[in-house]
Amino acid sequence: MAERYRIEQELGTGRAGVVYAAFDTDLNRQVAFRRFDTAEENFHDEEWRKQFFDVVSDLSRINHSNILSVLDAGIDDDGPYLVTAHVEGLSLSQLIKHSGQMEIKELYSLTCQCLDALQAAEEFGYFHHALCPSSVIATPKPSGGYHYTMMDLGHSKLIPLVSTEGEFGLSKTLDPALMAPEIYEGKPQGIRSTLYMLGQLLYWMVAGGHPLAGYSLELAHAKHKAGEIPYLKSYRADFPEPFRQWIYWLIQPDPAKRPKSMMDAIKHLPPYEAATTQPTLPQPIRMDAQAIRPDYEA
Repeated sequence: MAERYRIEQELGTGRAGVVYAAFDTDLNRQVAFRRFDTAEENFHDEEWRKQFFDVVSDLSRINHSNILSVLDAGIDDDGPYLVTAHVEGLSLSQLIKHSGQMEIKELYSLTCQCLDALQAAEEFGYFHHALCPSSVIATPKPSGGYHYTMMDLGHSKLIPLVSTEGEFGLSKTLDPALMAPEIYEGKPQGIRSTLYMLGQLLYWMVAGGHPLAGYSLELAHAKHKAGEIPYLKSYRADFPEPFRQWIYWLIQPDPAKRPKSMMDAIKHLPPYEAATTQPTLPQPIRMDAQAIRPDYEA
């Protein structure tokens, strides 16, 4: 292990490796240390090493307050590792467990911060195909609300490299409830796939959960492909219609019917007042009620 980093505790484990809380003894700061589970023959291969460091170099150049900073990377006797900033806060999945459905004004703030971060990533040629409630950290702001930090940017390029399952490793690290159908089919559509997953993430936060959570990859894909996702207002009848229509634009099953660019999505995001003014309606059915098929053309 790189002697510079002192491992303190395990934070989480997954198909691609383990993440630890660590201390950078050179710069006296807390960091997150990710150890990838990579086949030894890979990280001894010169071409593989070049690809790994090329991706890491690109990621380290992305400097944005809503994107987790990549600080260092290397390969030692135990394999490849990645060092990032350590961010305090709760993941969106933890936030939902604590507070249920997100307030609409806070959801609008989450949307704007995510769009700004994804636009910055797009400028470097990166798309976030691993968005899920556990990959966004919410840090409380002194003035109220939250600052959001996107984790796992670059997974679409890193995971096929470092996973022992190669190209098949990526789909197994993604959340079936949010996965764009074309990603499952091995035909990701860049920013359009990213926007689909952002739309599904926002749906999750609005509804206080996702109806496809817990589904297998195969069954969730079939539902996504057919557009068989319960109507959002089944869970939140007071949700502003302009904001709902914009989210549904992002989650069109057909990639060609989604925004063609991040700028396109930002340009058509409803203004704050239109997106956050709630109609006076009784609250609707619970999350586990019978699904109602949405009208994607509305």
